[in-house]
Amino acid sequence: MGIRLIVIIMNWIWRLSWINLLWLLFSIPIITIIPSTFAMYSVVIKLVKGEDEADILPSFIQDFKKYFKKSFPLGLALFMLGAFLYADMMILIDQAGSILLILRYVLLSITVLFIPIACYSIPVFIEYEVSWFKALPLAFILAMKKPINVLFVCCGILGSFSLLFFLTGIGVLFFGSLCALFTTKGALSVLQK
Repeated sequence: MGIRLIVIIMNWIWRLSWINLLWLLFSIPIITIIPSTFAMYSVVIKLVKGEDEADILPSFIQDFKKYFKKSFPLGLALFMLGAFLYADMMILIDQAGSILLILRYVLLSITVLFIPIACYSIPVFIEYEVSWFKALPLAFILAMKKPINVLFVCCGILGSFSLLFFLTGIGVLFFGSLCALFTTKGALSVLQK
């Protein structure tokens, strides 16, 4: 039983590092980071669901081609919303005044609502094959069905960031695929209900 568990863990470590390496390689031209991310999520979803056990490279390439054009609207929407919220927060962080304090709390509340949308939208987009415009509210609704899952997903992503910052060598090997694994597990637990 113990050796079987070690084999399963080592197999997942190998898969996640291989997926992350493919993600990094396909993201080298910055323009392809969005379809590469969607391909990574698609492969992780297949692995979590128990499909496509051994063929990670062909599956990744096939999904990269599949999502090359389809992924840009959702990917750019998430990037633009995230960048807008981050820039506004950085501008308001040093401002004084009661109106600006209220605006800062409103912006923080919007950011807290944006986090589950950002976490679940890619798995929802891939699983339901909906348009990007439908994926955003659907991701929010599914995330609100189980807010504790969102908290665990956020903790997992925070752990991935910590791994990247404190153990950079290991973090580079696993950062993207770990984030995809945590968000996929959280989203699929709600989608399967």
